[in-house]
Amino acid sequence: MSPRKKTRESSYKAGYGIKDIDRSFLILLIALLVFGVVMIYNATGVYSQGAFGGAYRFALLQVGWLGIGLLGFYFFFKLDFDTLRRISLSLFGIALLSLVVLSLANLFSGCGSGGLIFAPCVNGAHRWLYVNPPPLPQIPLLGVLGFQPSEFAKLALVIYLGVLLDKFVRNKEKPFWVFIIVVGLTSVLVLMQPNMSTAALLFIIGLSMYFVSGASLAPLVALLPPLFLAGVGFILSSDYRRARLLTFLNPAESGDLSLGYHIRQIQIALGSGGLWGLGFGQSRQKFQYLPEVAADSIFAIIGEEFGFIGTAVFILIFSFFIYKGFMLAKDSTTLLGRLLATGITTWIAVQFFVNVAAMTRLIPLTGVPLPLVSYGGSSLVFSLMGLGLLANISARNS
Repeated sequence: MSPRKKTRESSYKAGYGIKDIDRSFLILLIALLVFGVVMIYNATGVYSQGAFGGAYRFALLQVGWLGIGLLGFYFFFKLDFDTLRRISLSLFGIALLSLVVLSLANLFSGCGSGGLIFAPCVNGAHRWLYVNPPPLPQIPLLGVLGFQPSEFAKLALVIYLGVLLDKFVRNKEKPFWVFIIVVGLTSVLVLMQPNMSTAALLFIIGLSMYFVSGASLAPLVALLPPLFLAGVGFILSSDYRRARLLTFLNPAESGDLSLGYHIRQIQIALGSGGLWGLGFGQSRQKFQYLPEVAADSIFAIIGEEFGFIGTAVFILIFSFFIYKGFMLAKDSTTLLGRLLATGITTWIAVQFFVNVAAMTRLIPLTGVPLPLVSYGGSSLVFSLMGLGLLANISARNS
């Protein structure tokens, strides 16, 4: 990088603040975050009251994660690109190391005894790492603090791949093999958890950034058919994944009662909503009929309470938020800014449409949460960090 460019990128709009972020982008982000907390309280209040003696437990936990996420948002919002380049490899290395730990746990530990104390077995797989596992002291209000490395990997991949593609393109070098190694390694480690939906998401994020970099697409096009066949083979090689596919095709006759039940309860929720919905707070499926009611399935509660019209409005609002992200990428004054903004927006967009598609039976259930709205700390915190970087780019554009 030339001295002139380095000076321009590091000092450009050095005094920018929140007021410089695209106003509609910021308003939509705040609205989605508030809506998410309200819907989590709405969906979990009954269960929380019965199980914990207070209706606000899950909503307050989400507010706690939101506070941590907003700190991360501000950190990446104020981060200059020179510092981002310097820390990109470290972030990616930490992400890979945490994924390797989980991969080894899944290969050698198993779930017979509940897993390792720092890598618990949840739903038959190791996908979490605990920061303060027992017998270490718990964190006030939050208890045992854990995170999903696959969520951190999304942020780390966007940053590191963006920095590498920017460097290779500016030096007039071909970045294809760098793209394959970085994206392929990350996706394979996530696939070993096993987590096929997130592995596919990581590949799509990398693909969008590679496309925006302007590099030759010819070698990538040649690679897509064998990758597609490998994906099909991976799905069919597992009894569990085959069961999910068969349940999607015919939930009523599925041998997997839990998956078939989940799909039927989603259909009941969306069908009960009709055109205008049952009304806010009037969901019947939240009375412990619908699994993952505040997490992956929260879209079904939105459909039940707000109906087809309300759900359509929600989809339009979120789609406009995604559109603003891609417009910020288009308007970026630097290649690195365009790459980062594209990767972050693709990350949020694909997660959103995959969740909605799974809830409406366009694709099999994936376990992908609804970004910014679903209950869950890892997804919310790392999404807000990425969106802080997008806000950074927005302020630079202004």
